[in-house]
Amino acid sequence: MTFDRIAISALCVMLLQSPAAVATARDGGTALHDDYPAGSIASVAQAEDVLRRAPQAYADLGRQLQHEKAACYERFLVSSCLADVQQRQRDARTTIRRVEVEARALLRKERAAERDRALAERERRATAEGGRAIPLSGAAREGPEPDAPKVGKE
Repeated sequence: MTFDRIAISALCVMLLQSPAAVATARDGGTALHDDYPAGSIASVAQAEDVLRRAPQAYADLGRQLQHEKAACYERFLVSSCLADVQQRQRDARTTIRRVEVEARALLRKERAAERDRALAERERRATAEGGRAIPLSGAAREGPEPDAPKVGKE
């Protein structure tokens, strides 16, 4: 084999390997996104699943991109390849973060609804037992009772 054929063979091998590296980087960030597209998280169990899987998705993405960066140093345009890898990393992290934020928002909303239900139940029990509601906040709780005898000098 001549030097030209060896160089052309090596170039073909590098060009054939680069699309596979690009595909693996996209897989790291989109696995979570494919399972939970925008607006699809509707239950606490789904939100907890997302929050449980997110750290692993970040770790997988980091490993994939490290392999891609190593492959970039074998290419002719190293800086261009590294820039592409960095952009894919930002895009994948943004995708994972969007799913994570949606899950956290649903959990916050559910906790607030649970507090509201507990508060309503507490008020319902208080009115059922004593005939009047127990003040739950502020000035009504701190002020004197209307029936209470005044203590002090008269």
